Amino acid sequence: MKLFYCGFNEFGQCPSASSSTVSHLIEFPLSDVEGACVSWSCVAVLTGSGVYVSGFVGGLTRQLKRLTIPNTQQVLQVSCSRGHMLVLLASGECWRYSNKSDSWRRIDHFMRVERELTHKDNGIDPVVSVCCGVTFDVALSKSGCAFVVPSPIYYPGVRVTQVACGSEHCLLLTETGQVFSWGTGSRGQLGHGDLESEQEFARQVDSLAGLHVTVVAAGSWHSAAVTECGDLYAWGWNHSGQLGFCTGENRVKAKLGQAAGPKKLKTENTDEVTILNVPLPVVWPLEQEVNVVDVSCGSRHTIVLLDDNTVWGCGWNAYGQLGISPEHVQCTWMMMKMELPDSSSGIVLGVECGAWSTAVFLA
Repeated sequence: MKLFYCGFNEFGQCPSASSSTVSHLIEFPLSDVEGACVSWSCVAVLTGSGVYVSGFVGGLTRQLKRLTIPNTQQVLQVSCSRGHMLVLLASGECWRYSNKSDSWRRIDHFMRVERELTHKDNGIDPVVSVCCGVTFDVALSKSGCAFVVPSPIYYPGVRVTQVACGSEHCLLLTETGQVFSWGTGSRGQLGHGDLESEQEFARQVDSLAGLHVTVVAAGSWHSAAVTECGDLYAWGWNHSGQLGFCTGENRVKAKLGQAAGPKKLKTENTDEVTILNVPLPVVWPLEQEVNVVDVSCGSRHTIVLLDDNTVWGCGWNAYGQLGISPEHVQCTWMMMKMELPDSSSGIVLGVECGAWSTAVFLA
């Protein structure tokens, strides 16, 4: 598949662009892309020929480097934050790469949490997924155990299928569609109806109980979830409209169809909700009926993929991370459709947000 990028490029994260702001999706100069992760200062890309990192690498900017991993096994996944990257191998072995020092460190072991599991694997429980955050990293094992690398996370005896890390919080999605969260809650990002933090245990997000969530995403201080019915729920910090709640003057414009002109969205509206501590469903412009299949959150923006292969975004757009020039749209409190590259087939396979940037995977 192909990787396309827009947004913040001060460190040369996208080698195809020379400017610090990329306001439309452009193709990343690597072929046979199998996966990628975007952070504030770099992009980690897994291809059929190896693992690459671009941007700030080894103390230098505007680098595109193929990494030599200490172990030659097949790489399953890469995940990165602004200062480091995790590389997961087929055996479940995990390595940590430092962008600044250009060095590797193996994560030797993970401490299991003691709880009953329906899945037994003779004591062997390899890691199958990793997620880098700013404050901590999270790993997910084959049996559904979640770990703040390398210590276990304490939560009720349920099997976890996905983890998502924000700057100071984390979301866990279980096989039954329940969502748990823990970490800092100062901007409502935990979704528990208050601004309190959960440092000891992961706690269920009660407002999502019974909805069967299929995907979760964590931004710096906001969160999002997609249900099996195709609805999008969002909560947390909404300073730049990243929750996609179109209220007050902007909601009226959307209903009248006046918000189609991007200049209508240039100024902030003080009538908007800035913190939401419980999940609420996101309403599309003109109250369109949509089915969401994927979501990713940046620092102050949110990108979603619909089942009709269209990509939408809302929130902060200072660096073009919504795929449109910041001169036209600085931020938007309602979902806007992103323009896909003419060179693409139009088949969107997924979306991925960095702090101030967006990546789209195309067939």
